Amino acid sequence: MRFGAISRVLVLAAGLVITVGCGNGKAGPTVGANPGDNTIVSTIPDAPAADTASLTPANQVVTINKGIWEDYQGYLKRVGRIGNGYYAITEDGMGGASWACSDALCGSSYNGKDLAMKQCQASNPGKTCIIFAKDDHPQLRYEIGQ
Repeated sequence: MRFGAISRVLVLAAGLVITVGCGNGKAGPTVGANPGDNTIVSTIPDAPAADTASLTPANQVVTINKGIWEDYQGYLKRVGRIGNGYYAITEDGMGGASWACSDALCGSSYNGKDLAMKQCQASNPGKTCIIFAKDDHPQLRYEIGQ
């Protein structure tokens, strides 16, 4: 009985080694940049560079209302770490709106930046909106109001 259990474990381990070694049908396993480094390279993309830095001067800090900050936290839960979304706020930090892939079908024509800006403008008539975050990356300097 012991021999049977051991042989089953060995067969399963051998199958796992073959599956991993073959790369599941790919040309071969992806390895790290250094020879002999067998770490798997992550497929998570690097954080994108700030694409709206020109909207706020380097010395300007936007004060965000606590309620808008809480709404932004909800947005972060929807987009996650590698999501596809934008969060826009009013220049005075008192209003905001977002648009994310979870809110729309993301096809080649998806333009979340414009959609977030339109949503922010519609929710805050008469105020100017700016992009606060792309995905989960703030694009400008900020502080949270009292």
